[in-house]
Amino acid sequence: MHNRMSTFGTPTVVNPFDRFGDNLRIALRAPAAFQLLTWLESGPGAPLPRRGEPPVDGHWVVCGYGRFGREVVHDLRAEGYDVTVVEADAAAAEREPDAIVGLGEDPEVLAAAGIERAAGFVAGTDNDTTNLSLVAAARSANPDLFVAARQNKQSGAPLFAAVEVDALLVPAEVVAHEVYAQLATPLLWRFIREMPARGDDWADSLIGRLTHLCGKRLQSLWRVQLNDVGAPALRGMADRMPTLGDLLRSPDDREERLSAVVLLVVRGSAFHLAPPDDFPLEAGDELLLVGAPSARRLLDPTLLVDAVREYVLHGRHVPSSWAWRVITGRRA
Repeated sequence: MHNRMSTFGTPTVVNPFDRFGDNLRIALRAPAAFQLLTWLESGPGAPLPRRGEPPVDGHWVVCGYGRFGREVVHDLRAEGYDVTVVEADAAAAEREPDAIVGLGEDPEVLAAAGIERAAGFVAGTDNDTTNLSLVAAARSANPDLFVAARQNKQSGAPLFAAVEVDALLVPAEVVAHEVYAQLATPLLWRFIREMPARGDDWADSLIGRLTHLCGKRLQSLWRVQLNDVGAPALRGMADRMPTLGDLLRSPDDREERLSAVVLLVVRGSAFHLAPPDDFPLEAGDELLLVGAPSARRLLDPTLLVDAVREYVLHGRHVPSSWAWRVITGRRA
């Protein structure tokens, strides 16, 4: 049994509450990075999500102090925010010395928690109806709140969409997005884990590159390895490998750039996130790309066919095989 399980790699436990807390910290500290992370985890076809405008400081009120509430309170305090907890269950509230025991929908309870001066609010119980009521009560008392909420059941999705919270936890979706990121390609998972450390300006610039070249819906993700199998046309070019920008020229017109962005280049134990077009490639590099399906189709012949490589990289027209002309629809 152990041997069979090991074929799936090292087991990973995804804790959606912990992951949401981590993502909330990113959303508060770096909204562009959170926007990019959310987009990439959503998978091909996903629209670019709205970028939030979180408070940079201030008081927070968290309603619900179960597993989710405790994770969120811990993460908010780690970011330097002042937090007041509201919990209906007196036994659960004992875990937080300064918690207010009461129903968060009660205006007097919210007032005691400081809702009118709060910058942020979290509706974090395990009941969707309660959480929706909490959001409505909090916004009635303070319309300018940054609101995070927990959606427990898929059936509640239309109602949570209608109230337009700023950060929404749907545990099943958090797990699904993380599993997708790890299984779709390990390179995507590596990029997602490393990307937040690059800062908000870097993420904003990368979003600009992606939307300019690929539009506002996430395109295909694919992996290319510059070796004898993945790029035989580059064989023997170890001393004169192209730059990233040269490789991404169109084989139809080398003055045009393919609609694709390289998110990650892995070179041995080193990795480079979203390198620029003048980045020099090396034999053996592994690339993670995002772009239109047409860009993938156009990149393949540059990697596979010597004649196409010569045109794309050097502008030289050399005779191509009859088979290649048939495949591409070209005539002699």
